[in-house]
Amino acid sequence: MRNNRLFARTVTLYHGDADARQVVRTVLHGVFWEHGRRRIPDGEGTAEGASMLLVVPETAARYGTDYTLEPGDRLCGGEGPELTWEEWPAFVPAARPEVAVVQYVMPMTLGGVPHHLEAGTWWTGGGTGAHSLTN
Repeated sequence: MRNNRLFARTVTLYHGDADARQVVRTVLHGVFWEHGRRRIPDGEGTAEGASMLLVVPETAARYGTDYTLEPGDRLCGGEGPELTWEEWPAFVPAARPEVAVVQYVMPMTLGGVPHHLEAGTWWTGGGTGAHSLTN
C-alpha cells in the first residue's frame, strides 16, 4: 500500500483474555480508521447503528506476529487507555461512543503474500450484521 495520508491514523486494539483475566492492549500506527453512526430512515422512523472499518497494511504491523484481532475484540481511535480485567465489561460502545466492537476480520493477500488486514462492523436497517453481505 502506498504511504499517504489515508493510512495516517492511530488505533488501539483490545483483546479480552478470560483465561488470564487480562486485557491485551496494542497500539497501531499508520492505519486507516473510520468509525461512525449510520442512519436509515423508514416508515417507522429512523433506524441507527454503528459502522466501522479498519485497514492495517502489512507494512504498518504484521497480523499474527505484531498483533492479533478477532470478532468481539474492541477498538478505539487514537491511543486508548490501559484497561484492567475489571474495567473490560464496561468498555463497550453503549457506555463509550468512541469504542467499536469487531464483527469480522479478513486478512488479505496479494500474490499469495500477506498484504493488509480489514476488520469492521457492518449494520443493516434491520439492526443485523453478518448476513448483510449477501443481501
